[in-house]
Amino acid sequence: MSTATLQKKLFRIASRPRKYFEHPAVIHWKEFRALSDDELFGGTCEKRVLELGSGWGEFAVEWARSHRDQQIVAMEIKPERVVSTLKKADKLGLDNLRILPVNFSWFLTELFHPNTFDIMFVNFPDPWPKKRHWKHRLIQADFPQKAYQLMRGNGLLHIATDHGPYSRRILQRFRQYPDLWKSRMAEPGYSLVRPEGIPETRFERIQSGMGFQPRFMQWERIHE
Repeated sequence: MSTATLQKKLFRIASRPRKYFEHPAVIHWKEFRALSDDELFGGTCEKRVLELGSGWGEFAVEWARSHRDQQIVAMEIKPERVVSTLKKADKLGLDNLRILPVNFSWFLTELFHPNTFDIMFVNFPDPWPKKRHWKHRLIQADFPQKAYQLMRGNGLLHIATDHGPYSRRILQRFRQYPDLWKSRMAEPGYSLVRPEGIPETRFERIQSGMGFQPRFMQWERIHE
């Protein structure tokens, strides 16, 4: 199967209507093209934020609640998690949070125009610990370039993981692009303390309770 044929097949799956698409906060990707600013944000805002894999929505909802002047797009594919996020947002009356129910492992650069976001969050991506599964990890060798393309100015990329080997691989990936990214963290390149102003995720709370140690990395986009 060719790459183009596979993408068309995956797009048909990704664009399949679901009941919650009727909610005004849900972005329905109807055509295989990059989404416009109006489709993503529906208006002007000071900063544009993207969270990849928003889970049950507690992080995105808290960020939207405490940053009303920013617009956040949360990507999450699992229906029950999308519904949970919508309920939380509706309860708080948030109008600056939108949900894009598309698998970002399938599509990322196809969804967005270059220089779209100011902040990007990747909270506890699946580490796929077995070596034969590493190909499924989000942060591959080309991820720093993809993220750089999607962001603008001196944008902030925040990454959190509780898997030591994955954190070291992430650091290795980004250090290969010193002309694109600079770390905001002192050596060894991550912090064991969640940065001020960053909400706690449900996964972090559970894993920390089980004795796992989160590592937080922040990268600043180099823009001359």
